[in-house]
Amino acid sequence: MKNKKIYKASFFQVDITPNFQVELIGGNSCKSQGILDKLFAQILLFENDNNFFCLIAIDNLGLTTRLANTLRTKVASQLNTKNSHIMLNFSHTHAAPCPDSSALNGERYFHFMCDQIIQCVENAKTTLIPCKGGWSLTTTNIGDNRRDGCTIVDNRLGALKLVDSKNGNPMVVILRITAHANVLMGDNQLISSDFFGEARQVLENYFSCPVMLIQGAAGNIKPTGVDKMHGGNISDINRIVDILKNSVTELYFDIQDIVDIQMLSKEVKHYSDVPTETEALKISIDSGMDASNWLSECERLRNTNVKEQLQQSEVQFLKINDGCLCGVPEEIFCEISLDAAVRTHNPLLFLNGYTNGCTGYLPTKEEWQKGGYEILYSYLTFFPFHGHVMPFRENASENIIELVTNTWLEISLR
Repeated sequence: MKNKKIYKASFFQVDITPNFQVELIGGNSCKSQGILDKLFAQILLFENDNNFFCLIAIDNLGLTTRLANTLRTKVASQLNTKNSHIMLNFSHTHAAPCPDSSALNGERYFHFMCDQIIQCVENAKTTLIPCKGGWSLTTTNIGDNRRDGCTIVDNRLGALKLVDSKNGNPMVVILRITAHANVLMGDNQLISSDFFGEARQVLENYFSCPVMLIQGAAGNIKPTGVDKMHGGNISDINRIVDILKNSVTELYFDIQDIVDIQMLSKEVKHYSDVPTETEALKISIDSGMDASNWLSECERLRNTNVKEQLQQSEVQFLKINDGCLCGVPEEIFCEISLDAAVRTHNPLLFLNGYTNGCTGYLPTKEEWQKGGYEILYSYLTFFPFHGHVMPFRENASENIIELVTNTWLEISLR
C-alpha cells in the first residue's frame, strides 16, 4: 500500500498599496490622487514532499505576460520549483497602478509589488500545516452581460474551504466569482481594489477566516446594475457585496482529506492577422477613437512584411481533488468557461481569465463575428500591452476549450 500523501497549506496576504503617486490603469488612465482602500496580494501555498504549488491573487488590472512571468520566476526560484507551479490571478480592478507606466513610477511600483509578494511567500513557506478541504458550489447574481443582445452570465459561485487537519479550524475560503472589478470608473482618481476589497472584509467576518477572491471569465461581464461605460459609485460596491454576502449562505462544505493536487501548464498557439492599409483605416474611422499609434504600428508591421502575429499562450491548471482552477491570460467571455465545464462534465472546473497576465479580450466565435469594443476596438488603445494589433482568429476560443477538456481528462485519470 502506498504511503498516504500529506498535503500542507498556508495562507498569507500582504499590502501592495504604493505610498507614492502612480498612473492608474483601466478605462480612466490618470495620476492617482490618493487612496480609497488598500490593495492586497494573497498567497495560498501548498506543499507535499517538498513540492510546492502556489496560487497568488493580486489586486491589479493585470500585468503583461512578460512582467507576470518575471514575478512567477522570482517566486519559483524562492520555492525551488518551476514557473508552472506558480499561478497568478488578477482581480482586474480598474483603479490600480499601471506597472508598465513609463511616465509615472511604473517600474518602481512593479519592483515594490514583487518585493512584497516575495516576502509574503517566505512567510507562507515557514508556516505550512497539514490541511483538509472541501468544495462547494452555489450561484450569485453579481454580474450582467454587457454585450448587446446577450444575457448569458456565469453565475457560479465556486468555493474551496481549507481547514487545519488537526483541529478543524478554518484556514481560508477561496471564492471564484465572475464580474469585472470596474464599479469605480468615470471620474475616479483614487487607488482602490473596487468591490473585491470590501467583499473580502465582509466575507471574512462571515466565515471567521480569511477569504481569497479569484476572478473568473469576466471579459463580457460587468457588475450588475452598473453602467457599462461610466461605472458606478460606493453605494454600488456595497450593493454588490450584499449580494455576495447573501449568496455565500448557500455554501455547504464537505471537508475531506486532500488526496490530489496537480499544477501544470499547456501551450496553445493563437494567430491574429495584421490589417491592410485600407482595413486599418476603416477600423480606425469606424471606432471613432484616436488610433494614430495603432495605425503606425500596423504600418510598421506591414513594412516588415509581417502579415500575421503569433502568440504562444499558456493555459494553467490547479487541480485540488475534484475541483480545478484553470486559467488563461486573456479576458475570456463567460460562455467559454461555461462550455468548458459542460464538456468536462464538471461544474467545479472553473476556466478563468486574467491568469498570468492580460493579453486582450477573447470572445466566443459568435461574438467575434459581431465585432465591437471587446472584440476589436480595445486593441487600438491597448495593443502595446497585449502584444498584437488585432484580435485572435475566431477559432481561438474553441482551441482553448478543446485543450482544457482534453487536459482535464488526462489529469483526472492520474
